[in-house]
Amino acid sequence: MRSPLPLALALLLPSLAEAEPRPILITVDDLPLTSSQLHPTAKDREAITQKLLAALSGHKVPAVGVVTTGRMTGPNDEALLLRWLDAGQELGNHSDQHLSYTETSSAVYIADVERARVRIAGLLEPRKKSLRFFRFPFLREGDTPAKLDAMRAYLKSSGQRELPVTIDNQDWSFEEAYVKAKRAGNARKTAEILDRFHAMLVDEIEHHEELSDRMFGRKVPQILLLHATEVGSDAWDRLFSWLVSHDHRFAGADLVLSDPAINTPHRYVGPKGFSLWNRLRAEKRRADAKAAVEGLLKAQAAAWSSGDLDGFCSVYSEDATFISPTGKTVGRRAILERYKKKYGAAKETMGTLDLGVEEIRFADGYEVSAHGDALPSRVHGATVVMRWKLRFPQKPGAEGLSMISLHPADDGSWKISQDASM
Repeated sequence: MRSPLPLALALLLPSLAEAEPRPILITVDDLPLTSSQLHPTAKDREAITQKLLAALSGHKVPAVGVVTTGRMTGPNDEALLLRWLDAGQELGNHSDQHLSYTETSSAVYIADVERARVRIAGLLEPRKKSLRFFRFPFLREGDTPAKLDAMRAYLKSSGQRELPVTIDNQDWSFEEAYVKAKRAGNARKTAEILDRFHAMLVDEIEHHEELSDRMFGRKVPQILLLHATEVGSDAWDRLFSWLVSHDHRFAGADLVLSDPAINTPHRYVGPKGFSLWNRLRAEKRRADAKAAVEGLLKAQAAAWSSGDLDGFCSVYSEDATFISPTGKTVGRRAILERYKKKYGAAKETMGTLDLGVEEIRFADGYEVSAHGDALPSRVHGATVVMRWKLRFPQKPGAEGLSMISLHPADDGSWKISQDASM
């Protein structure tokens, strides 16, 4: 008799993996410093850099800092970047002028990113290091498929990999208020801002981890976005201590970026920038909506072809509008009566219907989180261009184009609210 021990061990392995601390990669945007305006002096910028690096080294954090070369004010800032390298941290590319890809052509955007790549690579080469990572400013990867593809082709050809964010947040937005309160000597205000800063990050970490774990059914590694700020220099020690005490371990880029969840392919396009998990969720929502709409049309065509006009019209909303060259009909019941009057609900007079989808456009916008992040909304509707074809056993068929608008109902089904047939 075989021993049950291997099976018991196999059943135990997932729980053991779940018991391991969650790997998290710390990334820092906008090196050498996020705000040159708030911190114009070399002394100030050096002091903040030292504190940021001290927090990282004190917790043994292997971070990736991405450089916005247009924010380098001179040789002193180059020396600050060398401090990051001396501390064992990795540097990546965050563009030269921190442009929004949504508002910039691919040619101009790629030229800007390439300028930054050349400059950063020049810092790394004497140390026999290579530039591996690029992060999109504002996390905007392209608002059209063509722009998405153009940047992906450029990154591949230049040997850079996109460095995604899985935990997005608004840490940079605390900087100005914090600096003003600190310079004014307002200890109570600075303490309050630090508390809010920490609470915001904890909330965002927990939210994004819950989202990803629900999506993938397991404890998924994370990539946390932070910025090089003075408020961060005074808050990171507390944040890193919290992470360690709440089931996290700091991990390097190679380990975290090797996880299958983080390598899930996507082709999300849109004008706003989001975390990877929100991109994947938005794509899943669109895919689910597409499947639901296509299923509705398949069922509608089958109902028609079987002579079931009641079933065919059941997918119209109660106040649906139908438009054809002969006029406008309003209301599901009126649409049903129109079809019955014209076709008589007999299979031989109705023929066999085929509905072929030529284009689907989804109505989905943006929501705003409690912390001010823009998030992809649910799919609120869809517009479909389709080609209909009718075939009859003993007479010529017919075909034409229709455009329908649909919306999800409260019960999760989809309904046609407008139908324009030609």
